[in-house]
Amino acid sequence: MKRCKVIIGAAGLSLAVAMTGTTAVAGAAGPSRLTIKAVSTTKVKINRYVQDGLRWDKDSYLIRSGGTLTVLNNAADEGPHTFTVAKATDLPRTPLQVFRCKICEKLSIAHGVDPTNEEAPPKFPFLENGVGQATPPNVDRPGDSGITGAGKKGERISMKVTAKRGSTLRFICLIHPWMQARLKVG
Repeated sequence: MKRCKVIIGAAGLSLAVAMTGTTAVAGAAGPSRLTIKAVSTTKVKINRYVQDGLRWDKDSYLIRSGGTLTVLNNAADEGPHTFTVAKATDLPRTPLQVFRCKICEKLSIAHGVDPTNEEAPPKFPFLENGVGQATPPNVDRPGDSGITGAGKKGERISMKVTAKRGSTLRFICLIHPWMQARLKVG
């Protein structure tokens, strides 16, 4: 009987610690500065495949409401990247959707990208709620977007996150639609 009480007591303590840890994480405000990095690895097996590992460095990020988000192009020779907030229902999930990304086309047009000239810079480096502008948006809803530049390693953009605490924003790179992640606002 004594051994049973010790085991139950230890289990209860473990549960209390786990619950406290979960509560602390869920209620965390998050950092006031965050850097999201585009990274890349490529694998090749001749006559079989090329596997492109271009991606965001994490699947989920946490930032404080009112904090500054920086997007860093840390991937060499992969072109520019966008940080674009999108509705979950607009994000492509299948290969066909990735290669025919409707939200990517719509918001690229809003950025003023010339589809006939890949080298031309976009007319608007930023979008606020899907509308082109020269200054960084307040990141709080779908259609908020920024482009890292011409595509050189080390280029970055910074934007203020103004979404309400407790929000989760999904984001995508319009140029590489498989690059998708979440931004949790604490």
